[in-house]
Amino acid sequence: MSAIKRFHAPLIVIFGVMVAMVAFASPSSAAPYTTQPTTSVSNQNPVAGGTVTFSGSGFLAGETITITLDNGTTFPSVVADASGAFSTTLTLSASLSGTHTLTATGATSGRTSSTTIQVAAASANAGVVPSSGGLAFTGAAVVGIGALGALLLVGGAAMVLATRRRKVNA
Repeated sequence: MSAIKRFHAPLIVIFGVMVAMVAFASPSSAAPYTTQPTTSVSNQNPVAGGTVTFSGSGFLAGETITITLDNGTTFPSVVADASGAFSTTLTLSASLSGTHTLTATGATSGRTSSTTIQVAAASANAGVVPSSGGLAFTGAAVVGIGALGALLLVGGAAMVLATRRRKVNA
């Protein structure tokens, strides 16, 4: 094999790898930045029949917020202020007990946020532990990165094979 052919082979392989990377690349698609709504309660462990202050932020300014409990109870709606925040006092049912979720939903934006509370029965209100909200997702999409790595390994192996010296029988 002539020296010119040996020089061109790795260049052709590199060009092929670059073309393959461009062909398999996907367009980037970042979502526009939006503030996610958050909610909180004044007491995570209220007593049945008691009251809690339910507050939230991150909604649209002047938006009507509907507040519901996971058992189907609907509380009176509130209107978010100019900064998209609200705060209201909710009276819990005397028969309510256990773990429940309060959800705030924006009527215009459809944004939702929820908070979990542990309601103690009226007669037994000591020793109640709130449930945890779970862990946040901190992963990444690894398929694209893995495919690129595999493609680079194959390209490197092809380059090594293309540039190996061959024995010449004279």
